[in-house]
Amino acid sequence: MLGPLPPLYRCAVCAVAFLGCVGTGAWLGLTFPQLASSGAGVGAGSGLVLVALLLHDHSGHRPGRVRHRLRHH
Repeated sequence: MLGPLPPLYRCAVCAVAFLGCVGTGAWLGLTFPQLASSGAGVGAGSGLVLVALLLHDHSGHRPGRVRHRLRHH
């Protein structure tokens, strides 16, 4: 998904996304007492999933050119 970006920018976007998820999880842990013990951990887990999705190459899943053959009887 981040394929056309240069490697430095890809790393920066992934780091910001990961830290944003950890920060959101920590904020939720402070806001809701029932999440206090696991807020940052849940944020880190979702951040790792988000980074994996950002770095995953989806180009292999797209079909190439589709050609239809017409049969003439």
